Amino acid sequence: MLPCAILLYLLPGCKNESGSQTLTADTSLAASPGAKQELILLNQHYGDDSLQTIDIYLPAGRSPKRTHLMVFVHGGGWIGGDKSDFSAACEGLVRNTTFSPAFAYVNVNYRLVKDGKNKFPTAEEDLVAAMNYMYAHADSFLVSPLSALIGASAGGQLTTLIAYKHNEKKHIKCVASNWGPYDLARMYKEGSSGVPELMAVVLGVTPSENPEMYAASSPVTYVSSDSPPTFLAHGKQDSLVRINQGNELDSALSENKVPHEFYTFDGYHGYSSDQVANDAADKMFNFIAKYTK
Repeated sequence: MLPCAILLYLLPGCKNESGSQTLTADTSLAASPGAKQELILLNQHYGDDSLQTIDIYLPAGRSPKRTHLMVFVHGGGWIGGDKSDFSAACEGLVRNTTFSPAFAYVNVNYRLVKDGKNKFPTAEEDLVAAMNYMYAHADSFLVSPLSALIGASAGGQLTTLIAYKHNEKKHIKCVASNWGPYDLARMYKEGSSGVPELMAVVLGVTPSENPEMYAASSPVTYVSSDSPPTFLAHGKQDSLVRINQGNELDSALSENKVPHEFYTFDGYHGYSSDQVANDAADKMFNFIAKYTK
């Protein structure tokens, strides 16, 4: 899975910083004790719900001119998963001198669908709120609001949806999605056993009952020539989120002349080997570095 890919790629160059701090209290004064020191802010609330939290990893040597945001969004079918899926990756990244202080890292939780609550567009609204929180606090964190988004599976749907639909300020400079769904009506119709039922639970309706809801929640609906550069990765044998999802978004991005890269590999819903994971991570981070300069 993606966290493993990032760690496989980065850990040999990671090192601990003795001057780091880990805080659990909310603060808007991350500039103190100063940008020379690494600062990790865990479970910061961007909303009132217990799941509306983010972890923020601020590198030593950060500054608004040189440090962009890299935002991670976990998968789990919109009904499960947690930002802890990316915690080890973020900890490795913030202490890796290859990438820091070029990036600060943000790891997002969002409300999950449960017991008929938090259906779409709740998760979409949460990610918008989380990004707005980071934009509002960028100055006090001593970072730039310019951002790269990375998502896996359901997180890929959310990151591309936000990048294409909610980027009025143009702060999102690029997005990377790993085996995400981009056309939810198609996901319902072509999904393997259990997928149509999941989509009906997550959206609260079927495509025939409310096609507008499915279209409004599908990233491919919002692709335009103004969409940010996009990196896609997808397994050719993925039976959960079929590669047709990646093909459709790839075509839409091409038609609109959006800079993008579509990385495909022999495998299912996740990277099939360490070699593939490392290759994908290499390409993804090079892509992000190119478009967040």
